[in-house]
Amino acid sequence: MQKFTTPYFKLISVFVIVLSLFAISCKKDKNEDTPEPTKKELLSNSWKITDIRTAEGLSVIDLNYDQIKCFKDNIFTMKTDDSFTIDEGTVVCDDSYASTGTWALIENETKIQYTPTSGDVLTITIISVDKTTLKVSYPLTDIPLPGTYTITLQKI
Repeated sequence: MQKFTTPYFKLISVFVIVLSLFAISCKKDKNEDTPEPTKKELLSNSWKITDIRTAEGLSVIDLNYDQIKCFKDNIFTMKTDDSFTIDEGTVVCDDSYASTGTWALIENETKIQYTPTSGDVLTITIISVDKTTLKVSYPLTDIPLPGTYTITLQKI
C-alpha cells in the first residue's frame, strides 16, 4: 500500500487548497450589487393606515369618529410614474376620499405633495419611511381635536 506522501499527492493537495481559496475569495457579497432603494422607490407602494397619534402621542385610531373609521381601511397607492390613487375600503366616508392625481417629493425629499385631479393640493411631512412602514405628519384643523397628527401606514 502506497502512502500519501508522493509528490503527486502533495501537488494535488496544494492545487485543491489554492482552488478552494480562490473560489471563496471570488464570491461577491449580495449587498454590494444591490443598491439601497431611493425614497421614491420606498414610497411607491400601496399603504394602509395602522395608527394616528396626536402631538401628545395619544393614539386615536380606535376612537368612534366616522372620519377615522372611514380612513382606517382606505388604500393609498403611490406609483413610480408619479400617480396616486386613494381607494375607499368597505367603510365609505360621507364625503368620499377616493381620489386620483399626481404626487411628488418636495423640499429635499422631506415632504410629499399630492395634486388631485380635482380638489386642493395636499402637502404632508415625511417622518420616516422604510420597506414596510411610512410615518408622516399633517396638521388637522377642522376636527374636534385640532393639531398636528402623526399617521403610521403599513405597506400592503
